[in-house]
Amino acid sequence: MILATDMCDSITVYGMIDDNYCSRANHSVVPYHYYEQKRISECRMYTYHENTQRGGHRFITEKAIYAKWATRQKIQFKHPAWRL
Repeated sequence: MILATDMCDSITVYGMIDDNYCSRANHSVVPYHYYEQKRISECRMYTYHENTQRGGHRFITEKAIYAKWATRQKIQFKHPAWRL
């Protein structure tokens, strides 16, 4: 994303949920990996990583940062669309 903001006049992102998606009551439950249908869900994985003490990938924090960038640069999020 950093490289794209440096090189592109505008960015359109597809298939990335926003930072509040998992806290909504009506969010879709999808697997974290498309090829592991019966395994951990995307939101459960994000929550686990967000709250782990060591290591992990702060997915939800990362999405909040992208949302902030989108208010300052030409970044659009589609499918699902984000409310900024």
